Amino acid sequence: MLLWVAFALGRAPLLQRFGPERLAEVRRRAKLELPGVLACLPPTPGKGGARYFLSATCHLVAFHRATGLPASESAALFRDALARAARQVPRPVRWFYRWIYFQPWFFRRVTEGTFGGGGFEGERVDVGPGGIGVDYTACGIQLFLHRIGEAELGPHVCALDDLESEVFQLGLTRSGTIGRGAARCDFRWRRPAG
Repeated sequence: MLLWVAFALGRAPLLQRFGPERLAEVRRRAKLELPGVLACLPPTPGKGGARYFLSATCHLVAFHRATGLPASESAALFRDALARAARQVPRPVRWFYRWIYFQPWFFRRVTEGTFGGGGFEGERVDVGPGGIGVDYTACGIQLFLHRIGEAELGPHVCALDDLESEVFQLGLTRSGTIGRGAARCDFRWRRPAG
């Protein structure tokens, strides 16, 4: 899904970087890479959240492999394409996404769906009214990237969380992430006033 969004709705930065012919080749190669990367996912029985986060990571890996660029360049291009696509999401849809995100049942389902699955370990944290939090002490995404030989993409996956928060106004703050060398990821989201 993320590959389609990047190539279809966010293609302007990709066209600028590659031109039409090379972009068509990158798109074809990314589509061919994705099934092989998805096949490398660890088993996550009953862990929907873990599967979701790991599957999303596979799209970045497929894009990176298709471009042949250094990790920092391919990840920045992928993020730019997704950012452009996200700006096209209508305001009511963004509002609805944010509303769902802060529903306790949704947050529990997503976070508890990661703990103990695919290498994720952590716990939910009470941060008071209007906020939600989780501390991860092990990140399945980083373990997966190391295992498939794409560890250099680790910090760039963390940047996609920042993009999501920016687009949907989720108020994400973190003092560090495992992918950027910290001992834990301390995610804190705060619903905007109003």
